[in-house]
Amino acid sequence: MKPRFIPFVLAFTLLLLILLPPLQAAAADDWSSEVLLNEFDGIIFGFDESRITWKETGDKVLWLYNRTDGNEVKVYDATGSNYTIHSAKLSTEGVVFTLSITDPSGWPTYHSVYYWNDGNVRNLIDGNYPYGDVYDVKGNFAVFTNRVLDLATGQSLTLPDSGFQGTNRFDLSADGTVVYTDPTYNSNLYKSLPDGTLVTYVLPAGYQTYSGPLMDGKNMIYQVKRNSSQKWLLRLRDADDNITTLALNPWYGFFPNPRPSYQINNGWITYQEYNIEKDNWILYVRSPEGETRQIFETPLQTWKQSWYSRDSISINQLGADGSVVYTVRYGKLKYSKTYLYSSQTDTHVRVSSGTKFQYQNGAWYRMTSNSLFAIQS
Repeated sequence: MKPRFIPFVLAFTLLLLILLPPLQAAAADDWSSEVLLNEFDGIIFGFDESRITWKETGDKVLWLYNRTDGNEVKVYDATGSNYTIHSAKLSTEGVVFTLSITDPSGWPTYHSVYYWNDGNVRNLIDGNYPYGDVYDVKGNFAVFTNRVLDLATGQSLTLPDSGFQGTNRFDLSADGTVVYTDPTYNSNLYKSLPDGTLVTYVLPAGYQTYSGPLMDGKNMIYQVKRNSSQKWLLRLRDADDNITTLALNPWYGFFPNPRPSYQINNGWITYQEYNIEKDNWILYVRSPEGETRQIFETPLQTWKQSWYSRDSISINQLGADGSVVYTVRYGKLKYSKTYLYSSQTDTHVRVSSGTKFQYQNGAWYRMTSNSLFAIQS
């Protein structure tokens, strides 16, 4: 009996190994270690190599913390007024921050936007209408509802056909370049250059709309939807306007945030692709040279499963070296795991969840609402 049983066990074990997810995904439960760098009695808005901007509990005082020497500067104090600190974003030289005040009736909320630089504060939006927030800041440029502002010179450049009400339809580069789509369901693709040039990419025949453009300063990735089809193509357009199709995926809406599905950084691209044969999702990393590597795959699924019980992938952040922080949600088990993948070593490690992950000078950082950690991978 035993000689017959042993081959059966070996065969069954081999079958299990074949059916298991890719080795790198299965072995990714080795945890990284972390070092707590800073902790504040309040909320962190953002950080860079040398600074952290945060507001005190109570939403009245905004600070700028120097990571090099530990000194702090009070950016704004709203104590004694009806205003609260709504948001703050770091520019190269200062802080763009938003104050909010709610109408006595309870609605609407008005936003006033200011720019702080070396102790000097100037108003950017006077707050006489709702939704006057700044949507993104990179380098010395800020994007508002329909314009991009050079914070260093004060010059403003209109973005035709924009009308943003969030961050899902545009991407800002540190040099002031903005790629975006308009708020229609038949949008062209636009690229606004710092010198005022507006490049328009007209929809090709047979396609309904562009959506979700992102760029790294040279290359651009975006999705384009076919007419009468619930699918969209993910495409790469390089600096010479050469186009490469990366994936074909189901279409879920016109203005979703594209960043959980694909990102681009320093020529590296990470993106998801739907596999119709297995009814699952695959996560890829593509190098600047065009080499594409599969780094994670969800288990085989079925369309009969509820969407709430299906396994899914969400990209958190792509680093300039091709490393990726991503989260896998295990639908049936109702929990998720977050991983840091290294393109240099082809390894995965578990990391704790956070409100923001950021790659700087060869190192990864994890931010929670009030703390900043260095990830030791």
